[in-house]
Amino acid sequence: MTVFNIWDLERVNIKPGVNFLNGINKKILLKFKSKRKLHEFLFKNEEISFSTFNDLLKPSHIENYFVPIKIYLSIMDALGVSKEFLQKNIAGYKTAKGTNIVENPILPIEINPVLDMLFAHHVADGTVVNPKKGRLPYFAYRQFNEDYRIDYIKKIEYVFGKIKYRKNYFLKSTQLYCPATLSSLFFKYYGVKIEDFLSERARIPQIIFDKGKESMLAVLIAFIIDEGNIDSTQITIHLKNLELIEDLNKICEKLNYRSKITVGKENSHNYFRLNILREGMKKLYADYMSLNKKYPVINLRIKGEKIKNSFAIYDRKIYKTKGNKNIVLEILKKESLSVNQLANRVNMTRQGIRYHVNNLIKEEKIKTIDKSQLNWIYGV
Repeated sequence: MTVFNIWDLERVNIKPGVNFLNGINKKILLKFKSKRKLHEFLFKNEEISFSTFNDLLKPSHIENYFVPIKIYLSIMDALGVSKEFLQKNIAGYKTAKGTNIVENPILPIEINPVLDMLFAHHVADGTVVNPKKGRLPYFAYRQFNEDYRIDYIKKIEYVFGKIKYRKNYFLKSTQLYCPATLSSLFFKYYGVKIEDFLSERARIPQIIFDKGKESMLAVLIAFIIDEGNIDSTQITIHLKNLELIEDLNKICEKLNYRSKITVGKENSHNYFRLNILREGMKKLYADYMSLNKKYPVINLRIKGEKIKNSFAIYDRKIYKTKGNKNIVLEILKKESLSVNQLANRVNMTRQGIRYHVNNLIKEEKIKTIDKSQLNWIYGV
């Protein structure tokens, strides 16, 4: 199992537990007789004054302030105490000058499919914020669905520990943020740079393919949540980045989900669509249910329900029932809708609705109202 330790993160300030700190102060007296002598041993060039150093070892100071981890690592080394012991006694940490605190952290950090899914969210609907003045870059993730926003936070906390935000802004704001010191792990582990998250350059790293089924499925589920559309016969993901679509199709091939790539045009721009066909949907959903049982935070929610319901709709075998044509006509007399909207309204397959719509057009009972959108609108 691959793990990352607290010292693998960038610019981390920590808050050790009070009992741990009391024990360290006793060890200092036993080995160095005084804190001043330890300070002289560690900081001969006076890069940290003794008064500052002395404060860092006071429980009262630690209650209110976080300390750069490198100082404590130096102390552990001088005392002959393992840095793993320090890691076990960290009560919280944050980015230097940051505000969001990881409380009761999960350390060491386990590299699992939930982390892979978070990475995929950052590729699919994320951006990299690159602040000035030498601060660390961090991820921003756009999500309009409140349940999915809360799930994003749950995934971060599943991997790293409870995040103490200044306020639960994500209940209203559609843009969420991954703390900078946590964001740094994604860059390091997946071997990517800021420019690799540009929409036209983004790719699925080879490490995802090398890790196996669970990681690849977690990535695919993230894209279904962020970019996917569900109907009775397929899942579609469409992007302008052909290589990224090909990466997702490669995942489908490796997981034996029947799929194909199609090309279309929207607003005079080419886009590329991954179509996970009905046979692939069934296997994907079964695999997803197994993964969800192991990692409950990997949750398709409403899109999972749509996939499940699509099987029931298709299995009804009513998609060409003549009586449904009259139902479609009566609905279109009241409002203009697309094939997808009609399919949801009538609880039929998209193909069945299109069959009736084409016949109604031939009979001149309805017409195409709007062709400017990706899904044409029909009415009387």
